Amino acid sequence: MRRRKPIRISRATYRRVVVCLVLVVCLIVWFSHRRWQIFPERLGAASWIQTTERSGIREDDPARKSSVSHSDKQSHCVPDHLVLPACPDQEFLLENHAGRYTLWYDTSGRQAAWVAYLLTRADVRRHGAERRNAFRSDPEVVARGWATAVDRDYRGSGYDRGHLLPSADRDDTQSENNATFLLSNISPQCPALNRGVWKRLEEQVREWADRYDSLYVVTGGVREEGLTRIGGGVSVPRRFFKAIMVRDGSGYQAIGFVIPNDSQVASDYMRYVTTVDRIEEATGFDLYVSLPDTLEVITEGRVDRSFWH
Repeated sequence: MRRRKPIRISRATYRRVVVCLVLVVCLIVWFSHRRWQIFPERLGAASWIQTTERSGIREDDPARKSSVSHSDKQSHCVPDHLVLPACPDQEFLLENHAGRYTLWYDTSGRQAAWVAYLLTRADVRRHGAERRNAFRSDPEVVARGWATAVDRDYRGSGYDRGHLLPSADRDDTQSENNATFLLSNISPQCPALNRGVWKRLEEQVREWADRYDSLYVVTGGVREEGLTRIGGGVSVPRRFFKAIMVRDGSGYQAIGFVIPNDSQVASDYMRYVTTVDRIEEATGFDLYVSLPDTLEVITEGRVDRSFWH
């Protein structure tokens, strides 16, 4: 049998092959890195599966297309962007990773115009942090050179330092609880509101989270002309709003509240029930901007009181 002549490769050809292989490997590494940056699945598929199972979001749910995964063991900003309102100016959007919430900062009022966050059953069942009442200016607001509230603004004003994202909604770890005491998350509230109907509403929201899981909450003061100011210029909203939405089968249920910041406020929060549409009219914000239009009209324009009992 005739022996085949061995194939000989020149040194120049060998170098070209090696260079091509190195370039291919570099391209693969570059593409993988870019894909990790572009796509929002920050914690990987396993964490996403855990989140969808807990929140009831299916693979074909439109909410999934704009979601960021959430892990019980890691702190991330709003886990699902379905909760984020449309922002008039993205520059003033702040993400608090420690407290797992997002806010849009009102530099004129020296507080958040709204705070958005996801409240889950796990959030309301875990308790491991001590409330320290360590109110302080938001370091991110200070770093950006914006006008900020300071604790002395509230002294002798007659107003409480009212939480937008409640301290009790983030008390699993000390760092996340401390994050709720940043003054960007605080707004002046009459004691009758803060210690009465607003507190009872916050407690009811936690009960709904325990019952339904994964509430998408947006809350804040209604910005209006001619507001009273305290301290160095912190505005005092005349009304506060809270919007809540939850997945219900193939759709969503939503409820809203607009409550006067007044010493004569009623104790029953159900007296202040309204639709998300009405809140959007009062605030000028599109609160659930990622909700598909077909669902938005149905969900935001009505309140099923039998569901929110």
